[in-house]
Amino acid sequence: MNRRKALGLLAAATGAAATGAAVGDAASKNTPTTTSAQQPPHDHARPEHVVVIGAGILGASIGYHLAKRGTKVTILEKTRPSSGATGDSFAYLNASTKPVRPYYDLNLAGISGWRRLQLELNGTLPLKWGGAVYWRDEAQAASQLLSGLHDYEGWGYSGYQIDGTELHRLLPDATPGHIEAAVFYDQEGTVDPVGAVNVLLARAKSLGAEIEHPVEVTGIDATTDRVRGLKTTHGSIQADAVIIAAGLGSQSLANLAGVKLPLTQSAGVLVHTTPQTEFLNRVIFAPGNTIKQNPDGRIVSGGGHEGSSLTSTAQEQGEQILKDASRYFPQLKSSRIEHVSVGQRVLPTDGFPIVGLLGGYRNLYVAATHSGVTLAPIIGQYASQEVLDGVLLDPLTPYRPGRFT
Repeated sequence: MNRRKALGLLAAATGAAATGAAVGDAASKNTPTTTSAQQPPHDHARPEHVVVIGAGILGASIGYHLAKRGTKVTILEKTRPSSGATGDSFAYLNASTKPVRPYYDLNLAGISGWRRLQLELNGTLPLKWGGAVYWRDEAQAASQLLSGLHDYEGWGYSGYQIDGTELHRLLPDATPGHIEAAVFYDQEGTVDPVGAVNVLLARAKSLGAEIEHPVEVTGIDATTDRVRGLKTTHGSIQADAVIIAAGLGSQSLANLAGVKLPLTQSAGVLVHTTPQTEFLNRVIFAPGNTIKQNPDGRIVSGGGHEGSSLTSTAQEQGEQILKDASRYFPQLKSSRIEHVSVGQRVLPTDGFPIVGLLGGYRNLYVAATHSGVTLAPIIGQYASQEVLDGVLLDPLTPYRPGRFT
């Protein structure tokens, strides 16, 4: 199942409109809601030492945002940084695939967060801001594409319909075939997620954060409502607060604290080529293919939004994906596959993020979400504010863990 279908089905389960349908004010009321009673109170005393479990894009962002506030931070990673869903992500930075208004707003804040980080980190993040080009070759898909554009424009999102001439101007090397409808979302972009994690961790380390890997958390030392520390394969660690940001591994970590975290997963296959001469500055959503080029020249492509489900051997499927992509960019016919990734994307069971204090504990926090790359900067900012300042941020209200109890 591709990402767009997965999000559509999961949003439908909560009464949300499917992608491309009318999503106006009524849809915004279908976001999961959490009352203040479902979110346990934060400690008022600022924690001196925060342990972050997970060194994917969320953990790296949270760790960086904590470290820049002068907090003592320890980041623990079970294997190596970016070894989970982050390393296998298509990493498309967007809000145009989010048909529920509060979730759209959160992703839009995530896009702004990447631009903020690029300024803070002096342009060292491997980002591209060329926008995203969509086109469809049959009537029903074209109608859905334009309906979605209409709704997102109504929310103030920057995008517009384009014709074949404009598409060729944006993508001079493309051979798109028949175009029933096309759209350009000009404020979107992409990032090399592994490179971004490396930059964020390096910056956090320069600010005093400690990063340990490989190390596994094997137990949580807790009282009735407080975590005192962690048991790991390297020994015990005392902590004033703990943040779980370990992707699918967050489930087993929550279990250590006696809390259930409702996560599922969705496989996605992506083909990665060796570096190519730069020819593509935009993210491409062609019929049957997604294609982008990372700043290092590598092409990343999938059979659907953020990759396709595994239907044969990974290598065979990767070869087919690249062959299909070469229909739109003939220069890919001579490219070589470097590797094929089969990622397991994190999917909270209702399709929306899970962010906040966990299981009645005053200092055990969790951040688990789909679209983790887009959301990483804003969740890093928000989580650090909530943990360090004891505030409850309104934009996170619908996404508290307590909504599942």
